[in-house]
Amino acid sequence: MATLSRRQFLLTSGAVVGAMATPLVLTRRAGAADKELIPKKLPFPPNDEFGSYEPTITADGNTIYFARFAGTGDKRVAGTTTDIFVTHRVRQSSEWPGTGADWTVPERLPDTVNSESMDQEPRISPDGKTLYFMSRRPGGPGGADIYVSRKQPNGEWTKAQALGPSVNSQYVDHCFMPSGLPSEDDVSVFLSLRPREPGGPPSSGDLYSSRFEQGAWQPAKRIESKLLDSIGYKCRLNAAAKDGLVLGVVSVHDFGKFHKMVFVHYDPASKQWKGPLVEAPFNLPNVDGACPMFTADGDKMIWSSGQDRGPGPVSTSAGTGSLYDLFWLRTSDIVAYYRAKAGLS
Repeated sequence: MATLSRRQFLLTSGAVVGAMATPLVLTRRAGAADKELIPKKLPFPPNDEFGSYEPTITADGNTIYFARFAGTGDKRVAGTTTDIFVTHRVRQSSEWPGTGADWTVPERLPDTVNSESMDQEPRISPDGKTLYFMSRRPGGPGGADIYVSRKQPNGEWTKAQALGPSVNSQYVDHCFMPSGLPSEDDVSVFLSLRPREPGGPPSSGDLYSSRFEQGAWQPAKRIESKLLDSIGYKCRLNAAAKDGLVLGVVSVHDFGKFHKMVFVHYDPASKQWKGPLVEAPFNLPNVDGACPMFTADGDKMIWSSGQDRGPGPVSTSAGTGSLYDLFWLRTSDIVAYYRAKAGLS
């Protein structure tokens, strides 16, 4: 079967997009510091032979949701696409993340959440009661839309609903993430291919924000940032405040084939995203590894990577993809690395 990169999937879900954004310029210097930021692999489980993609974690660190591709062999995935799974840390006596004996075997979420279409990019609220995710299921306004399901007191999940026109558009909308900026606990950011101007061509992927007020998400606004606009083919923005710095992690496409991560930072005084752009030292050629999530307290960053699996397609039009494992690092270590590489005091 012919493969289609994730970027190609996003573009073919809507109309033809505009030209490529300004080429990405990265700051990456060889040296001993490259060896100081080594990803730590989570145990088996939550990792297993079927792979784990795009993880999200509750505030207590004891529940992880992630997406799984049908093509990796797990027969529980509906259809030939992706579904969302969950694993729980049921023994918590040892230091996090513990061992494989501390975690449950991953389970597929029910059909009130998953569908036979592509369901991925989960984002769980800190209290574990609200799950946002991207889905290509029929009935949505665009090629991919943001959905939400809520966990009831009896443990069951409500039927997933599209967030509505304040967030979703007739174009692809995806990667609905917490802002992570100071004083923005009620703000989310996401990527959209919608035109910048009414009647204009679809974008190649712009960042938008929406605030949750009076029980509803407010109309999305495009994030104005020359720095972020200069990053071509970005697909996710995550941020966390740690050790006196607001760290931003931009997931980008490497020539439309593989994800990698780039570090930036946010200046609360000027309310601007700033560089220099520093590439994660563990990015590998032709190996997908990005789409992270921070814990609610900003202490840890977790993400999926194929670094131990080897090269493979990011995703295909049929929803198949590669095998990924879950990795993590302490945010303080990433901040220290960024400060050193960026020349920040």
